[in-house]
Amino acid sequence: MNSQKYIRHTLATILLILGSTVVYAQGGSPSYTDGLTVKLDSTGRKYVRFLIWTDFRARYTDLNPGTAVNGIAKEHMFDFSVRQFRLALYSQLSPRYLILGTIGMDNQSFSSGGSAGGGNTGNGGATFNGTLGKKPSLYVHELWNEFTVVPDNDFKTKKRNFASLYIGTGLHYWVGISRMSSLSSFNFLAIDAPIYNWPLIDNSDQLGRQVGVYIKGNIGPVSYRWAVNKPFTIVNPAIVYNSPNAPELNYAVDNNAKGDLSTTGYAAWNFFERENTLVPYTTGTYVGTKKVFNIGAGYYHTGNGTSTQVDNTTISAFKYHDINIWAADVFADIPFGGDRQNWAITGYSVYYHDDFGPNYLRNGSIINENVGPAKGYTGVVSQAGYGNLAPIIGTGSSWFTQAGLLLPKTLLKTDAIRIQPFAEYSLQQFDRYGTSKFTWWSAGGNIYLDGHHARISFKYQTRPIVIDNHQAYSKGTFVIATQVFL
Repeated sequence: MNSQKYIRHTLATILLILGSTVVYAQGGSPSYTDGLTVKLDSTGRKYVRFLIWTDFRARYTDLNPGTAVNGIAKEHMFDFSVRQFRLALYSQLSPRYLILGTIGMDNQSFSSGGSAGGGNTGNGGATFNGTLGKKPSLYVHELWNEFTVVPDNDFKTKKRNFASLYIGTGLHYWVGISRMSSLSSFNFLAIDAPIYNWPLIDNSDQLGRQVGVYIKGNIGPVSYRWAVNKPFTIVNPAIVYNSPNAPELNYAVDNNAKGDLSTTGYAAWNFFERENTLVPYTTGTYVGTKKVFNIGAGYYHTGNGTSTQVDNTTISAFKYHDINIWAADVFADIPFGGDRQNWAITGYSVYYHDDFGPNYLRNGSIINENVGPAKGYTGVVSQAGYGNLAPIIGTGSSWFTQAGLLLPKTLLKTDAIRIQPFAEYSLQQFDRYGTSKFTWWSAGGNIYLDGHHARISFKYQTRPIVIDNHQAYSKGTFVIATQVFL
């Protein structure tokens, strides 16, 4: 091999490794380089990349009124949990194709997240005949392959093409609606997401993923993604009043037995630096390493995704309703103050319009332990339920905004440790509750020990308590989280 050819191969190898690494290193440590990468040839252009991260939490929660945990009445609860563990790998044996897979587990605590039907060794089930939190099950989060039709950068000249096109197939995360609908779970700005950014979560999708075919790429400053998928089957019976003279309930429930396909897409205009789109995961904060300002919009549609019953009887015919969701958002991550200080402001705001059919509503929370009604309690309870449940997803609208400020390097006189306070605000309206508005807020901070590769985060977050179809007051949770990503 002559020297010029050797130099070209070396430069191509460096560009390839950096291109595969930068997706995960954005907001990370410059010393991380290419991480856990196994090179499969002498050039490094054929490789397998491994990624591992985990999130541990300590939490103190003011519980919803009338809550019992493990059958014991409680007003407050302190717990530890493993919020998530991920092991991901992807390989690009040729720039023409790529394969990616992720396995992991979620939400293991003292009383949740155990393997189903395990009795004393795992999840004892609804009757609590066993230990609910032990031996969580690993499962496949995603598994997809991708083919290059037109690359972002020309294979020969290495110059950027005006337009690019990639086609992929499998259980994938190339979904639409909003930037936050495909957010990476290891670089959140504020410990976690609001959850309603994944409006189908674990109903007709698998933790935000569906099985299908997608296309993605860039056209000038615009990045795009679009997919056609087959939603996972959800068949719930409509709820019927037990009164002979009750009117039609007309509350839509998840029932897609007719099996329609879904389509989803998202596009964003990159005004400053273009974000990397090798993989679908969007970044919550770049921790002062990138200048980004994007405006985006997206949607999700599937026909016959929910149902009601024509009459208020268990034998009446089903009436099906389409699911139509759209969103518009804006994201900015702007460093300032020069390299010596490296301040940065991060901001994100999104509006969702959700239509799941008449009066659809879904209450939810993160890690709601083995909760139920407290025996003998006679006070008013939240319509959302017990533990830390609150209304999160439903026909209506949601507005979410978060912002963070990365404090300068000169604050602690070190480049390694960075401090970033943040705050969030959410405003929602659900057709089920008429014109009532529901709000929550949070405030906290991140302590970056090595960018996103090692950090400690904390925040206090409120949630609405629903009485008489409106937010009567709020209760809150304080969380401390530790995270390591390799």
